[in-house]
Amino acid sequence: MIGARIRELRLAKGMTQRELGAPRYTHAYISTIEAGRRNPSPGAVEFLASKLGVTVEQLVTGRPPDLVPRLESGLLRARLAVSDGRPEEAERMFAEIAWEARQYELLRIQAKAEEGRALSRERAGDTTAALERYRRALALLEGQPASLRADAVAGIARCLQALGDVRYAIHLLESLLAEIEHEGPPDPNALARIHASLVDAYLDAGLYRKAAESATELELLASRLTDPLRVGQMHMNTAHLYLVQGRIDEAERSLQRAEDAYRQLALQSELGGTYLARGYVASRDGRHEEAREHLERAISVFEETGDRKDLVRAVNELARIERLEGRLERAEELLERAIALADERDAPIAAWAHRELGLVLVERDPARAEELLRDAIVLYERSDQTAELAVSYRALGDVLEARGDHAGAVEAYRTGLLVLERRL
Repeated sequence: MIGARIRELRLAKGMTQRELGAPRYTHAYISTIEAGRRNPSPGAVEFLASKLGVTVEQLVTGRPPDLVPRLESGLLRARLAVSDGRPEEAERMFAEIAWEARQYELLRIQAKAEEGRALSRERAGDTTAALERYRRALALLEGQPASLRADAVAGIARCLQALGDVRYAIHLLESLLAEIEHEGPPDPNALARIHASLVDAYLDAGLYRKAAESATELELLASRLTDPLRVGQMHMNTAHLYLVQGRIDEAERSLQRAEDAYRQLALQSELGGTYLARGYVASRDGRHEEAREHLERAISVFEETGDRKDLVRAVNELARIERLEGRLERAEELLERAIALADERDAPIAAWAHRELGLVLVERDPARAEELLRDAIVLYERSDQTAELAVSYRALGDVLEARGDHAGAVEAYRTGLLVLERRL
C-alpha cells in the first residue's frame, strides 16, 4: 500500500508527518494517507515523492528505481548462459528473476524468464517441458499487447512443429499476426518474429507460396528492425526458403548475416545453428567437403553447449554426407548415435535418423532397413510432413522391390503418391 511506503520512507529520513507535508499539506492529511484511510491525489503523490527523494513510480509501486534495468540485464546474462551450455546456472538465474519480477508484478519480465527456461529445456531436447514453460509465459501475458506475446507464441509453435502439429502451430502464429496488425501501429520486431516463424512452419507444411509471402514481408521489415536477435532469426528462416527455391547464393548471404547478428550477441548455440545451416546448404549444392567442415564445427558447438536437439540435426546431416560419399560404416555409427540421442516425441528429427539409417543398411541388412523405414513412416505421419512421408514410402518401395516383394513395393509407391495428392 502507498500509505505504508510513505510511512516507511518518512521514518527512514527521520521526518515527522508535519515536516513531510509542509508547506502544502497538514500532518492530519499525511496521517490519514499513512493509515490507509485515503489515497493521495496525483499532485500529492508527486509532491511527497519529491520530499522523500524517490520517483513517483517508486512511491506508487514500491519498485526500486534500478529494478527493471537490473532484471533486464539479468535476462541477457541468463540467455547467454543458455547459449553457452550452462543450463543449471541459467535455470537459477531465470528462477531468481522470475521470483523478483513476481513480487513487483512485472509480468513482462516474469514471462521473459519463463521463455528463457523454456528455451533451455528445448535445447536439452525436452520439447514437452519446453512447451509447458512457453504456455506459462503466454498465460502471464494474457491481456497484454499482442506484440509482447510474440516470443511465447513463436516458442509454442516451434514445439508444436517438433511434436508433429504443424497445422495448429500455423494457426497460432497467424492468429497472433492478425492481432498485432489490428492493434496498430504494429511493432516491426514482433512482426518479424512471427513472419520468421511462419516461413519455417509453412515450409514444414509444404505451403511454399505462403512461405514466400512471409519472406517478402520480412524483407520489407528488415530496415526497421532494432533487435539483432530478430535480424538473426529473420535471416535464418529466409535462408531456409531460399534453399527450397534453389537460390543458393541468396541462402548463403542470409546465413552470413545471421552469423554476424549472433556473433554480435555472443550467442554460441545460435552460431552453431548457422554452421549447421551452412553445412546443409553446401551439401545440397554438392560441396560435400565444405559441408563436412561446417557440420563438424556445428557438432563441436552443440556438444559444448549441450544443445541436444540441434546436435541430432547436425549428426543426421553429416551421416547423410558420409552415406553419399560411400562411407557407410561411418554413416551407420553417426546415425546410431543420432537415434540414441533423439527424443521420439520430436518426430521429424527422429524420423530423419531412422530413414537415413535404413538407406545405409539397404544392401547389408535389408530386413532391418525395411524396419527402420517403416519406423520413419510412423514418425513422419505423426509430424504431418507430407513431402518427407512420400519420400519415405518411395524408399520403402525400393527396398521391398529389391527383396522381391513386388506387391508390397507397388503398395508403398501407391501410398506415397496418395500422400502427395492429399497435399495438393
